Amino acid sequence: MSKRYKRVQNIKSSKWSLHLNIGVIIFLCILLYISINGIIYVTRQKVSIYEITNGKSEITKNIITTGVAIRSENVINADTSGYINFYSKEGSRVKVNDIIYTIDESGTLSKLLNDAIKNNQALDSKNISEMKEDINDFVTNFDNKNFSEVYDFKYIIESDLIENINISALDTINQSLSLDGGNAVSINRSTLAGYVQYYTDGYESINADALTKDLFDETKYKKNTIINGDSIESGKPVLKIINSEEWKIAFELTDSQYNEYKDYTAVDVYFPSEKIKTSAYFEIKENNGSKYGVIKLSRYISTFLNKRYIDIEILGDTVKGLKVPKTAVIEKEFYTIPKDYMTYGGNSDDSGFQVETVKDSETLVKFVSTDIVATDENYCYIDTENNDIKKGDILVKPDSQERYQIATVGKLKGVYNVNTGYTVFRYIHILSEKNDYYIVESNTKYGLQIYDQIILNASLVKSNQVIFK
Repeated sequence: MSKRYKRVQNIKSSKWSLHLNIGVIIFLCILLYISINGIIYVTRQKVSIYEITNGKSEITKNIITTGVAIRSENVINADTSGYINFYSKEGSRVKVNDIIYTIDESGTLSKLLNDAIKNNQALDSKNISEMKEDINDFVTNFDNKNFSEVYDFKYIIESDLIENINISALDTINQSLSLDGGNAVSINRSTLAGYVQYYTDGYESINADALTKDLFDETKYKKNTIINGDSIESGKPVLKIINSEEWKIAFELTDSQYNEYKDYTAVDVYFPSEKIKTSAYFEIKENNGSKYGVIKLSRYISTFLNKRYIDIEILGDTVKGLKVPKTAVIEKEFYTIPKDYMTYGGNSDDSGFQVETVKDSETLVKFVSTDIVATDENYCYIDTENNDIKKGDILVKPDSQERYQIATVGKLKGVYNVNTGYTVFRYIHILSEKNDYYIVESNTKYGLQIYDQIILNASLVKSNQVIFK
């Protein structure tokens, strides 16, 4: 009886031991699997993903400088000596035969004109509006560093008042002077149509073909303003007329600026003082080893008539595209195949090539589809890791007997796209670079699109690698 009990007990113990061993083994396997994956996860290189965004960068840098205005300026000299009076607002347009100034020997006319102004009616609304506009422009653009502008403004306001003088009163005054035996007044009319200016500076005859460095030294600049009532000698300048809307601004160029802009024929120009942006023709002049940029304009001459030196900003070109970190870019080798060997298979849109093979001593030509990485004017690029088409394969040109054996390789820059969960090389065409980023062309056939996801550090992965995001 005891022997039988012992046998049963041993059998039960053996079964329990068997179950225990299987459970432990399964548990240990699971634990080992988790541990290995945990170690792999902890020790593996971390792969960061970058989402493509839009970006822009300067191809050429802006040029912030001060230029010299070059205009068609005609200086009018006094035909006699005496006291001068003007009859048009400075900066206004005059027509041919308009009275622009008078000269009398005694100065009596100046007194009579002042009396005429006092006896005239008040300024009309148009005169007041124009004066308010001049005052507003001055207050808005005044720079404490250029205090001389205050004097220029004073002369502008005086010109506004002169315009209110009744020209018909001049004839009456002149007749009175003649009847009383006084000196007749020399009345001078314009022989040109254009803008009138009552200052000279000796720069009226400069031209873009004879620029010198001295022209750009503002410390040497002297402006001679002629004021109503001044005593003028015969033959001396009294005013000038700008008879063309076309004008130029010249400025100095550094060597680097010359290299950046030497192929330009047009630029965008910004005038910060007036907040004006416009386009202009552009050329480069060289003289005595120095280089100068010259812009040609046909607008805004009236805005800058009273300035010889003008602050400008030449706006460099900005390129727009997709923003790609430089760390995401990798260079790879690809087989290069003449573009005219590429074809499409059957009724599908799959691109590929006609590959010549030999089977049982028989030469066959079959279409093999493959992924095209990129194309240029002459070649298609296919991956060297491609198993469908490889080095040494002979390709047949469509509708021709010409053959091409795959051998040569070319290099392309690109990124690893991971939209599908594994790395796919995408070619990029770099337009510009800025700091740590490239600006690349968007919407290319084989390239990137906005919001594509790419590997941030391309050196950590390889082609066709599965990526766990």
